[in-house]
Amino acid sequence: VAYTGFTGLVSDVVPTDQMGFASGIMGGLTAAGAVVGLLALGFWVPLEMAYAIYAAAVLFTTPFTWLAAKEIQLSTADCKPYVWGEIVRSYWISPTTHGDFFWVFVSRTFYYMGVSIQIYILYYLRDTMEDPEISEHAQTYTSILCMISQGASGVVASFAGGVSDRLGRKPLIYLSCLCMGLVYIGYCLVKSYTAVIILGLCYGASNGVYLAVDYALAVECLPRKDDHAKDLALWGIAAFLGTMFGPCITGPLLAVVGGQGTSHYAFKGYVAVMMLGVVYSFFCGFFIFRVRRGNAAVKVSVVEDSPASPA
Repeated sequence: VAYTGFTGLVSDVVPTDQMGFASGIMGGLTAAGAVVGLLALGFWVPLEMAYAIYAAAVLFTTPFTWLAAKEIQLSTADCKPYVWGEIVRSYWISPTTHGDFFWVFVSRTFYYMGVSIQIYILYYLRDTMEDPEISEHAQTYTSILCMISQGASGVVASFAGGVSDRLGRKPLIYLSCLCMGLVYIGYCLVKSYTAVIILGLCYGASNGVYLAVDYALAVECLPRKDDHAKDLALWGIAAFLGTMFGPCITGPLLAVVGGQGTSHYAFKGYVAVMMLGVVYSFFCGFFIFRVRRGNAAVKVSVVEDSPASPA
């Protein structure tokens, strides 16, 4: 619920020509929050206190949003009544009339399916690293890898959004998808933790580029500017769909290809998983190709979308 309101709020208070910069700040802060959380849980905070601290953080920070965001209150006459038929129909994004936004939604779903591959890095380090120190303490080294990768993501996201305001969103997403695909290929070729760290840095930087521009591109492709909260809520659902469907495919694939009758998996199973990540990255970029907007910065309000055609 909070995420839905947040996505709609940002487009309310940020001008269109600064949306890339704002999107980059959002991506950078998202990564920064992940790094702080990993550090806290890994070194400072007892696991049983995690949810209590999270709740305290939400209670502490929410008033800042309330104070900073000045919304225009609708009069009773302007408020639309709840019509269940309209609510159900609002979950449909037509590829014919709202093509750009539809393809952004599909692309984002594949992006998060690709991101879901990362949850298997723990098992990858445990089963494939030649150094027994790494394989026997895979959980610790996975945490270190995640912190380094998220740190790189935050640094890159903080300035990539501003770059997209000048160069456009789509070129940066193409670059991000290409680099993420190459990283997954790289995981199939290395056996040392040092190489994995380098790949993690590259993946984090690529992820930072994507996070810096995906919100800005979604706002740019909104079907109707006056109904953006609902549409951005649907855009947010793409992340949940991707992280839900991704493991449903990847887990069985690892078990079938790499299963050995034990709790460990063969290297060929991880090759299959990483190649699936390449496929997800490809489709993420491919469907962005169908989006007509995003090639250059825009300084006009978003208007009704028309039927999609290839860029």
